[in-house]
Amino acid sequence: MANDFEKINIKHASLFTGIGGFDLASQWMGWQNIFQCEKDDWCKRVLAKNFPTVKRYGDITQESFTNWLHQITILTGGFPCQPFSIAGAERGKDDERYLWHEMLRAINEIKPPYIVAENVPGLLTNSGGMVFKQVCADLEFEGYEVQPVIIPAAGKNAIHKRERVWIIAYSANA
Repeated sequence: MANDFEKINIKHASLFTGIGGFDLASQWMGWQNIFQCEKDDWCKRVLAKNFPTVKRYGDITQESFTNWLHQITILTGGFPCQPFSIAGAERGKDDERYLWHEMLRAINEIKPPYIVAENVPGLLTNSGGMVFKQVCADLEFEGYEVQPVIIPAAGKNAIHKRERVWIIAYSANA
């Protein structure tokens, strides 16, 4: 059984990569990091230092991922949280930093079997919960089974609560 597991080649790609949290976890899991998408120059320098062999894309709004169709096993992304956070004035879809639609476009272009998205708890309550419901409905419409989970940093022995919403999605047909 262990030999069968070792033969599995999981290919990971990340959107809104930041400094590579998902990518580092993927590396620890033994997964292959294929590409990252991050527009912030400082973050891109950190990524280049820590993941020198991984392909990098810039601003998601200017990129196409159609060449990765059915080539990525798991796509991760922490789409910008400012539209849903108190610090970002909770403007939701009216915020120019609202980029869920860009992540959904990338999902449609790549069609990975697994998706893991992360955001702040404000995503659950923004516009009376309608933004969160739309994110889940968008994924379900594309054929994914969706399971949201809230995990606080304190759940992993951090000294602060820092809750995060994790959206895990799977499609056998992707």
